[in-house]
Amino acid sequence: MSDKILEWLEKNQEKFIKISDEIWGYAELGLFEKKSSRLLADTLADIGFTIKMGVADMPTAFVASYGTEDPIIAILGEYDALPGLSQATEPVKRPIEEGAPGHGCGHNLFGAACLAACLAVKKAIESGEVKGTIRFYGTPAEENADGKGWMINAGVFDDVDISLTWHPWDVNFVIANNFQAMYNVVFRFKGQTAHAAGDPFNGRSALDAVELMNVGCNYLREHMIPDARIHYVITKGGQAPNIVPDDAEVWYYVRAPTLKDVKALYPRVLKVAEGAALMTETEVDVILLGGSANLLPNETLEDLLHKKMEVVGPSQYTEEELKFARQIRKTFPKNFFDNTLATLPQEARPFFEQFRDKEFCDVICPIFGRGITLGGSTDVGDVSWVTPLAQFATACGTIGTPGHSWQAVAQNGMSIGHKGMINAAKILSLAAIELLQNPELVEKARKEFKEKIKKTPFESPLPDGAKPPIDYYKNLYKQ
Repeated sequence: MSDKILEWLEKNQEKFIKISDEIWGYAELGLFEKKSSRLLADTLADIGFTIKMGVADMPTAFVASYGTEDPIIAILGEYDALPGLSQATEPVKRPIEEGAPGHGCGHNLFGAACLAACLAVKKAIESGEVKGTIRFYGTPAEENADGKGWMINAGVFDDVDISLTWHPWDVNFVIANNFQAMYNVVFRFKGQTAHAAGDPFNGRSALDAVELMNVGCNYLREHMIPDARIHYVITKGGQAPNIVPDDAEVWYYVRAPTLKDVKALYPRVLKVAEGAALMTETEVDVILLGGSANLLPNETLEDLLHKKMEVVGPSQYTEEELKFARQIRKTFPKNFFDNTLATLPQEARPFFEQFRDKEFCDVICPIFGRGITLGGSTDVGDVSWVTPLAQFATACGTIGTPGHSWQAVAQNGMSIGHKGMINAAKILSLAAIELLQNPELVEKARKEFKEKIKKTPFESPLPDGAKPPIDYYKNLYKQ
């Protein structure tokens, strides 16, 4: 059956490349991926999937399901873009539209590969070769609002047996390392406006409060655990220098290796905000935009994905693609490779030295990083606490391509990215079909999951009764 699935995906790859390129062209921001989500949902509906659109109070979130029997295998797809990264598929920086969004994290490839895998598994189910249910989870707003967390709170993952997913990267490997838990929060200060020269004594500056909060949090860094991270950006700072700002806002990410660590750090950040308001005689509103848990690894599923990656193998590249890679690498910093190594677990660095002078990752990497926490965060972590989950990456760009960059956008919209996408679809398909064929493997993964969850029960980072922050982002993005 494996050969048939791989052959079918290879034969039909142009269909999925077209879908990926359409989403790349739409480049819609999180919570507003109307065209992208509709394209994916309609494609699934047209071939017999049952669609639930607008789940979890997010118009662009959906669940597509085929089959009626157990087990239920979920494949998670993303499709949101990033602000300000518009870029043509060229090896030099050239925005298609200055300041417009772009797919700097490859979610156009992400969603299309997961859709392709679901279609391949559906063919195996309808032919009677396997039994079970395959679901595509259309998960919006990974970049800005932790869409999967809102979907979990709405209960849409409650009956899932296994979840699988992937991510575009510049290497081929199982993502066995952990990610930081995070709170995504805005602090909005309200003060009193006044003429900054004529009667500043009557003003109460909301901008002063923002700046004092930032100073306080920077001093807090000395007294928090070393692996925690705090980053911020001022999203509103006033209208003009001669007007005391009565409305100012700062947007924070508060991260730490575990959700428990974040929940210990976050109240201290709140106290800094309250102190800043007290010092400036302003008021502060706290707007929680999202939050995500650290990842709960499942080695059973990671081993399965690694086995399927070895079956599929790495992508092969043309001379034209190699030339494109060489050109785009000229735009990287001189020490880009050493910077890339610095993001990897220590144990992996000697292995990755082989790629220093290569354009592409041409092997399937061993499993590295178990027990190691990287600096980033993902709402995939939340899903891993309610269903056994594993994820992997395929090379969709040249070695050293920075994440969230115009260089990534360029490669995610052309053949280099397409090749990694098709490989990902093959790996997901083979893994899902083996799970449907092998109830013992499903049970083994679930047993591992239950043992881990028993030791540390899941508490959502999102408060009960909270709703996705659509109105906030609608105002921010001028939607």
